[in-house]
Amino acid sequence: MLVRRRVMSWRRVAKALQALVAHVLLFTFTITLALKLDHVIRHSWWKVFFPLWAFHAVVARGRFSLPAPSMPHDRQWAPFHSLVATPLLVAFELLLCMHLGSSYVMNLRIVFMPLIFLEMAILFDNVRMCRALMPGDDENLTDEAVWETLPHFWISISMVFFIAATVFTLLKICGGGNELTRCHTFLWMKPGDVAALGWWDLFINFGIAQCFAFLVCTKWHNPTIHGGCHITEPCSSSNTIRYLDFRTGGLVVYTDEDRQQNGFCNLQDIGGHIMKIPFIGFQILLFMHLEGTPSSAKNLPHWVIFSPLFLLQGAGVLFAAYRLIEKIVLLLYCGDIPERYSAIASKSRECFGFFRRGSRLLGWWSIDEGSREEEARLFCAGSPGYNTFTPDTVKKMPRADLVEEIWRLQAALGEQTQVTKFSQDEYERLQNEKILCRICFEEQINVVLLPCRHHILCSTCCEKCKRCPVCRGPIEERMPVYDV
Repeated sequence: MLVRRRVMSWRRVAKALQALVAHVLLFTFTITLALKLDHVIRHSWWKVFFPLWAFHAVVARGRFSLPAPSMPHDRQWAPFHSLVATPLLVAFELLLCMHLGSSYVMNLRIVFMPLIFLEMAILFDNVRMCRALMPGDDENLTDEAVWETLPHFWISISMVFFIAATVFTLLKICGGGNELTRCHTFLWMKPGDVAALGWWDLFINFGIAQCFAFLVCTKWHNPTIHGGCHITEPCSSSNTIRYLDFRTGGLVVYTDEDRQQNGFCNLQDIGGHIMKIPFIGFQILLFMHLEGTPSSAKNLPHWVIFSPLFLLQGAGVLFAAYRLIEKIVLLLYCGDIPERYSAIASKSRECFGFFRRGSRLLGWWSIDEGSREEEARLFCAGSPGYNTFTPDTVKKMPRADLVEEIWRLQAALGEQTQVTKFSQDEYERLQNEKILCRICFEEQINVVLLPCRHHILCSTCCEKCKRCPVCRGPIEERMPVYDV
């Protein structure tokens, strides 16, 4: 049995190539760093860090760039910490490179300032979102509100532990009494308490922070902003508008790989959790080496310590290379694809999809927390469906193609007008018959309130009311009734 191939374009191939280059650069940085620490290579620290800065440059305009990606609502919708993430990370890397390359002339407190500021920005943004998403004084706390707020609460707790672990790590590395004396007033701790902290104590701090961060990074997703992934549109989506790029020679479409699956544990989540194991293993080996427990861990070569990261990033490089080859084959091959290959490829994409989607910890989207009306407007603005061309493309189109496109657009708009008119007539009919709920004006009245016997609410709204909206009497029982 055969299945039709997915529409492909050179733009998608270019994005796959960009992802491969990014993974290769990050892998190269890890390898050169391990070799530099083992004194195998004698390059300067500037050359060691160059692949990392090239990685930032490659992903700067990519889908998972930091600042936040341009879709669906341009960069002005990104929260503060997403905007400052890349500048602060690059500043931290530059200062660290200067510290390592200039015989430690650069003070470590200055080196760590950008990193601590980024963690504080993430904490501030997520605390603000927690306060915004919690119901007001006159609203009831619903399960939906709890689930919307929990991820931001988890990240807030994670950032508290990350900030503490980063500060304690800085003091542990500095190690000098003067450094501890300057900072103990700020930390409300005695200098001896900080000096007594072992590397395993810091590992516990980082571990707790990562546990809360891991709850969010592979699963959480903001349904209000990325509405197309989880929210089902209530009306037909065939008549709204999307743009195509006429110059690329292919269609820009939403495919199954760009949609995240519902469910509590899909393959992407399983793959993401499995691939966390090498990252945790790297940290355990690193802290064993720093603490010297067992004593033989002091002599571990750095390539052994970094081997879990080699495994993790190597898998990312191989997956990105496979995706690039697959896209090129799909673009050049004009026939049908065997269903068995399509099923296997789909499963592998789901399992390794977290490599392509990136971390959600830093790519955190924000909304206007003061208005639910604004949320609805954002969702409606971001759910287009009918395909047409951009104004710049229209100017360069042949006349025959332009006429055909105009006819298609007119037909779609005419159909949409008919649907809208029918919906309006139906709504007016229901209003005239007075069968709509007197609170939400959306669902039919199907509940009688006892003992007052008023018949004015739907089953959804009546559960939220403790008193009758008409007589203000207490509701003792709700009797469902249905018109025949």
